[in-house]
Formats: sequence, structure tokens, C-alpha cells
Amino acid sequence: MTTRILDAARVLTDLGTIHTPGTVVIDDQRIAWSGTPDKLPDTWNTDSHQRIRLPGATVLPGLIDAHVHLAFDQTPTRHSAAAQKLSTAAGQLLRAGITTARDLGAPHQTDISATTDTSGPRLLAAGVPLTVPGGHCNEFGGSITTSADIDRIVARNIKRGAAWIKVMVTGGFTSRGHSSPYEPQFTNAQLSDIIAAAREHGLPVAAHAHGTAGITQAVAAGVDSIEHCTWMTEDGFHLDQNIVSAIVEQRILVCPTINHRARHASGRLPWPVRRAHLDAMLSAGVQIVPGSDAGIPHTPHHMYAHSLPAYTDLGFSPAQVVDLATRRAAEALRVGHLTGTLTAGRAADLIAVPGDPTRALHTLTTPILVMTSGHLHYLDNTAKEDPQR
Repeated sequence: MTTRILDAARVLTDLGTIHTPGTVVIDDQRIAWSGTPDKLPDTWNTDSHQRIRLPGATVLPGLIDAHVHLAFDQTPTRHSAAAQKLSTAAGQLLRAGITTARDLGAPHQTDISATTDTSGPRLLAAGVPLTVPGGHCNEFGGSITTSADIDRIVARNIKRGAAWIKVMVTGGFTSRGHSSPYEPQFTNAQLSDIIAAAREHGLPVAAHAHGTAGITQAVAAGVDSIEHCTWMTEDGFHLDQNIVSAIVEQRILVCPTINHRARHASGRLPWPVRRAHLDAMLSAGVQIVPGSDAGIPHTPHHMYAHSLPAYTDLGFSPAQVVDLATRRAAEALRVGHLTGTLTAGRAADLIAVPGDPTRALHTLTTPILVMTSGHLHYLDNTAKEDPQR
């Protein structure tokens, strides 16, 4: 068993708990202890353990991006050689301090098992998204017409390690198909069958839904999360307060897929409109989870932290944004018992950043240490690792 001791100016274990200065003890793959260095138990207060000193830095739980596509490029030619992109994309996540990500859709030839290396980021993969012939992401191999198609694709995803099932309830903007982002792709019966197939295997369902009509259908069917949720119509936008109330009542997550460019958007999704919709949903009690949609054009896998300041526009303080992207995201994605806080027994998924992210979110963009399940992936030269104290 490898024991490492991290000493930092601050250790943020979860919202409201900051040790200044702080120490974290990692035994093998898990957090063993955290607190102020003067209270370090004698068990670890010896010269026989590796000690990493992080002067001026904050140690905190690793970031969680709730919506990525590892097998995509961030360029318009994103469909080629998808499987070869996995390790590169996973490496970009790690260097950016993202220790957990939900991968919401990949081409059929992509081997999900290749993304589940225990030394890499914790990945909650959905496999091939379900769609209709000629529909959004039809080229990935997940189009269905019958109940047998649904059972076959869901079972194939599960066999290959899926933790979520992704369904393209509406069309999208980056697809080769001819479906509309404003309208549903499936009949009500088909969507119900998809959810029933996922439930039979105990998996939650993430629904890609731009248009208000598709959001309404997804809520009625009982999905577990709505991705994008942009309330679009063919001639504008329409946020339905009754549907918002149903989202709250059914405890459906909303991942608005805000990337690093969102605050400056002025085209199809202008930020003032998105901000107003998100303000309305948050005021009603909707639970949002941050995700970047990394992999789509112009959204690299390493830019997630650059997107997080947008949440301060919605009334979150920097400390609350950090909590949203760590503890609350872990709980929302059903892995809060594994990760998201620096609590004894949780996986040693953590990062260190220069300065205090609860005061300055930009510090999250330059991690100086990244660790997943106790595996040290990145340690820059501002930190010092000593075999003995």
C-alpha cells in the first residue's frame, strides 16, 4: 500500500470545510484522513511516507464534467477514427483537473471498456445513443424502429459497460441527419419503451432535448436528466412553467451544457436568453449539473474549468460553483458515495490549484497536481515531492 501525504495552504474537503493550512493523507486509492497538520495522527506523522508540499495551493476534490464526448473531435471532422481519440481525450481531461466525467454518446465502434482504466478519470459512459433512422447522431449506429431494436441496443451498451442510457429525444445542430432540434424524434410509446428497457437493467436515462416539445415529452416519459434543455421553438423560445414544475417534482436533473464560449454567445443561443431561462429554473428549484459538451466543434476537452465562471452570472458564489462542480455533481450523477468530497473512505480523486478557488475561480484552470483513485497523474514543478519528511 502506498501512502502519500499532501500539505497545502488550504484543503477544501467540501462546501464550508476548509482547513488552513491543511493536510490530506492518501492510503493506496482512498482518502484516509484530512485536517490541519497539527492534528495529523501519529500513525502518519513519521518519516516513512511520501510527502508532497504544495505551498500557496488549495487541495480540493477533482472536477466533474457531467457531459462530454471522448470519441469526438472538437473540430468539424469529429467522426473519424473515434476509438483512437479516447486516450488523448482522457489525458486532456486529467490535465485539466477533471477526475470524473459522464460520456454521453459515442459511435458504435467505440470500445467503452477502453475508457474504464482504473488509473484514469472515472468515466460514466452511455455508449451508443438511441435515435431514429436519419435522426440526430444516426451515424453512430443507434437508430431504432422496433421494441426489439431498443432491447438490442440497450443490452449491447450495458454489456459494454454503460452506466447511463442516452436518448436523442429531439434533433440537434451538429448531426448529419435531417431531424429538427425543435421537434421530438420518437413517438411517446417508443420513448416509454426506451426508458423501460433502461429501468429493467437499473440504469438512468439522459435525454438530449433542445425544443420545448421534446422537453415536455421527456418529462412525461420520466427521464432522469435533460441535456441542453434550451426551450427552443422554430420561431424562438418558450419556457413552460408547468413543465419546469414537473421537472422539480420528478427530481429530473438538468445539464445545460454551458461551455467556455457560452457567456459570449449571440447567435442561436444568446447568453441573456439562456441566463433568463436558467434563472427561472433555478428559482423554481430545478437541480442543475454542470457539463461542457466537450468534443463538439470548438469545445476542447480541457476547457471545462473555463466554463465555470458563467455560473456566477446565475447567482452562485465562487465557493458554490466549486461545490456544484464537485460534491453536488457527484451526488447528481449517483457517485457521491465514491467521489466528490475529500472524506475518509472516498476515492482519492483530487486536484491542487494555485491560490484559493473559492475566491478566484480562474485558479481551477491551472491545476498543479491531479490524482485519480490515488494515481498521481500530474505534478508540476511548483510542488515538491519528498520520499521522506
